[in-house]
Amino acid sequence: MNPLVELQAYGQSFWYDNIRRKFLNDGTLQNLIDEDGLRGMTSNPSIFEKAIGQSDDYDEQIKQEVQAGKDV
Repeated sequence: MNPLVELQAYGQSFWYDNIRRKFLNDGTLQNLIDEDGLRGMTSNPSIFEKAIGQSDDYDEQIKQEVQAGKDV
């Protein structure tokens, strides 16, 4: 059995300290839930900065907002 899933037998759960849009879009998040027993995610401002500033996951959405004249 997956050791991360086994944690549940001890009243513990696997949480992921990261967040990326790509995880939602490519099935990674669902796989972590289904295969590894992921029970939650957490984030903070530095994780958001990394997700937005160091990946292209949000580029298209930000571009659309800027082109629409919105303040991003």
